Amino acid sequence: MREIAVRRPTILLPLVIAFIATSAAKKSPEVSWGRADVPFDVYRTDAIACGRLGANIDIEDQPATAAFVAAERLNDRNLNAPLTNADTIREQALIRQLLSSEKRIAELQNVHLSATEQCLIRLDYRRFILTKDQTRALRRFQPGTAARHAYLHSLASDTAVLASQAVPAIER
Repeated sequence: MREIAVRRPTILLPLVIAFIATSAAKKSPEVSWGRADVPFDVYRTDAIACGRLGANIDIEDQPATAAFVAAERLNDRNLNAPLTNADTIREQALIRQLLSSEKRIAELQNVHLSATEQCLIRLDYRRFILTKDQTRALRRFQPGTAARHAYLHSLASDTAVLASQAVPAIER
């Protein structure tokens, strides 16, 4: 029996590594926003304006924000409590449950992203999927550089690209 227990991790390890490698290899396609024949200066102005709108949206009334505030209050109250106190241990577990950090952060990011996307939609921009070659070319440019902006604009303003690589609109 003992021998089998020792071998299982050895057998499972390659399977776990293969699963992780396969999962990492299946990345979502790169998506961007475009509007046919939009001039570069308008494209950049719109991108900045919509990005700022999304970044500055008020998240005070969001449930995820309320969870962070509640967890922080519990945490502050426990700072001077003895570590062996069973109530403190339960409250620390509650704090962890309230936060569910990755989930809560994703919720707040979606609020910001949704505001940015709604702004772009109002300005008649539409999503499109970059091809593998376009994605490879895009990765050669550093984020935030003029060359990257120019490359994305060349795709985002091209009517043929927008028509053939459009992301289907989601009905709401």
